[in-house]
Amino acid sequence: MMKRLLCAAIVLPMLSACASWTDGSAAFEPTPLHALPAQQTALKVQWQSSVPAAQGGLFSPVYDQGLLWLASGNGDITAIDALNGNRRQQFSLKQPLTAGVAVSGKLLFVGSAQGQLLAVNMDSGKIVWQQTLTSVLMESPQTGGNVVVTRSNDGRLTAFDAASGRQLWTDWQALPPLTVRQTTPQIRVEGDDVLMVGAASGKLAIYALEKGRMLWESVVASPRGASELERVTDVVSQPVFDGRRVCAVAYQGRVACFEARGGEQVWARELASSRGLSMDAKGVYATADDGSVWAFDPDTGRNLWKQDGLRYRNLTAPVKLGNTLLTVDGEGYAHLLSPVDGQIVGRSQLKVEGTMARPLVLGNIAYVLDAKGTLSAVTL
Repeated sequence: MMKRLLCAAIVLPMLSACASWTDGSAAFEPTPLHALPAQQTALKVQWQSSVPAAQGGLFSPVYDQGLLWLASGNGDITAIDALNGNRRQQFSLKQPLTAGVAVSGKLLFVGSAQGQLLAVNMDSGKIVWQQTLTSVLMESPQTGGNVVVTRSNDGRLTAFDAASGRQLWTDWQALPPLTVRQTTPQIRVEGDDVLMVGAASGKLAIYALEKGRMLWESVVASPRGASELERVTDVVSQPVFDGRRVCAVAYQGRVACFEARGGEQVWARELASSRGLSMDAKGVYATADDGSVWAFDPDTGRNLWKQDGLRYRNLTAPVKLGNTLLTVDGEGYAHLLSPVDGQIVGRSQLKVEGTMARPLVLGNIAYVLDAKGTLSAVTL
């Protein structure tokens, strides 16, 4: 798939900055939840496991060979069995972290609060190599092939040889005066040879992973308005790719889809989101910053439906779980939506606190990490 993407590329977003801004949805009361019909889709909690809390950094679980690896702000790294939630490994780096984890072979990669990329042996917990970056990491490193890529808080992209730590290439993206506070990863490796990058300028760029050559760059949303705040159009969530097209969404901007081969825009619609989106053959699904969930036709951009029943509930991006869409709110409720018409078809209270990263879906199981350090495995 990667070879196809070298002619066809993808992108995604980040946030870092001289200043930050958060949306004002917290000023609104969460939309009350209404009772669902008795015949609703069942959502079951298979297991829950306690892991070290993130403590302010950007941390998401990563799957590797049956284990879910997680890092925390205090320097703990934990491996959880993906099938039963049992703890298989835990060690401490004894220094604060800001982002992680990524995995390549036997190495784990995390960002330290001192602005270093650390490569850690997953068996011993020993640091194998470290590289000083131009700024701290505020999103997880990404790996592909034998390459690990970082984006630091000053907009600097840097790629290293995963085994040795040798720097392969670097590039810098200028940052505007204001950027959105980061809540999800923005850089992403697709396959083994394409890097997708979303910029604070509202652009999407695709790079050849090993050499750092930009394959194409396109505009998701252009800054508008007189003030710096009005002109914030960061692409702050990962784009999605369906084999033909790449779609991304910008804060205070638009959702747009592009031809993977060359980056020509296929369609764009007004939508403001820092939460992210997902995609299948029948729809592009996005959570807007007000908590409404939208679906668009992937070929034309026509609005298929809009779900307003979860507004201001601090939702994650919707992810596909079986034949439904799953999103989790800030009060710990997991909601199932029909991808056909957006109706809420199921709900379960996970007994978690605070919205975290978007759920990680592996097969028929979704893994949900909350802000307090509870990892939940849920299935239909």
